[in-house]
Amino acid sequence: MSVNELIIEILNCIAESSIIIFYLYNMMKESFRVRKRAIFPATLLTSMILAAVTLFFEYPWINLIATFVLMTAVSNIMFECKFGKKLFCSLIFLIVILASESLPMGILYILNFGSPLDQLNSGLGRYIGMACSKLFCFWFSVYIIEYSKNKQKDIPLKNWLSIILIPILSVVILNGIFVSYGLTHRQTINYLISVIGLLALNLFVFNFFDTYANQLKLKVMEQRLKSEEENYMLIESKYNEIRQLKHDINNQISVARSMFRYGNQNEAIRHLENLSNSLSDAGGICYTGISSVDAIINMKWQEALNKNIQFTTKINVFESMTIDNMLICRILANLLDNAIEGAERCSCVNKYIHISMIQVDKKLRICVINSSDEVDTQNLKSSKSGNGLHGIGVSSIKKAADQLGGVTSFEWEDETFTADMLIKY
Repeated sequence: MSVNELIIEILNCIAESSIIIFYLYNMMKESFRVRKRAIFPATLLTSMILAAVTLFFEYPWINLIATFVLMTAVSNIMFECKFGKKLFCSLIFLIVILASESLPMGILYILNFGSPLDQLNSGLGRYIGMACSKLFCFWFSVYIIEYSKNKQKDIPLKNWLSIILIPILSVVILNGIFVSYGLTHRQTINYLISVIGLLALNLFVFNFFDTYANQLKLKVMEQRLKSEEENYMLIESKYNEIRQLKHDINNQISVARSMFRYGNQNEAIRHLENLSNSLSDAGGICYTGISSVDAIINMKWQEALNKNIQFTTKINVFESMTIDNMLICRILANLLDNAIEGAERCSCVNKYIHISMIQVDKKLRICVINSSDEVDTQNLKSSKSGNGLHGIGVSSIKKAADQLGGVTSFEWEDETFTADMLIKY
């Protein structure tokens, strides 16, 4: 290799390193943990390593693997986000490299600058291909950076893996089918069209996943808004009841006082008990500070009252919790559904449900107690024919508790069923 060729190779490595650092910085800018002045030495060191790999190894795949390893290492040093995000950004860049290398190679072959094998070795075609590939690589990187802004990153891992691996495998398969270094112009054109088409298809798949994630999130938000609207309507209704009772309570007490004065003690006591029950019903609003949780408890409370089931709460939630609200809502909804069904089917006279939520030492204890006929707690499967517990609901409760690192227990004794749960936060 001549001095001029050596200089061109080094410049190519510097350009590639600059694009890599530019790409990583913009993809993970919010988690950049070193000073900006460290960008230059990082670029220089990356250039030196890539140049060494390029000069001492002939195979492009070694260069590709080295680039991936190098990007992962640089990401770990310069950024403090999750490792999965670093890995994802590095793998996406591999697709960019494959696309930016394949397209110029095919175009140059059509323009009679030599076969792909000639372009990989030396000649004017190689140097033009270097410049074109870096230009493609830069613009693809800019596009990905811009596209990734304000996008959803909560797509399941298996879908991210599909987004990453499908384009890579597609290009590998195409290379295995078409690249025999003896292609005609027609075959080369077909190859280029196939590469572009596969990349476009994978981009459409990415858009589909992204749009689907947004639609799911929108649907969940609509459900939450509906639940919160019902919760606010319930609160407003109870507030109006309290206002009415506040306006009327003096009159009610005056009536009871008159009854006592004229010796109607039993009737006066019944009158005061009715007044006490009215106050208790009107004040039965749960407040935890988590609107979605409040909505579920308040709506289930109203549902229980409509079915003549006494519903009481003990809420001692006084500090914020780093817990997935959706999982907590799933747990509460299933627990209360099971409790309402169990109490409704119970043959006892006094049907009741009691729920308590208590924070102790960075732990949240959720306990739901309800009147119930006898239940086999070792075989909570049934639905409609006896024990009042939905198998799917119970499995959903246990699964959600496991995801939160919690433990659950179910017990029945003396016409009382107890579902107890302890969750760390």
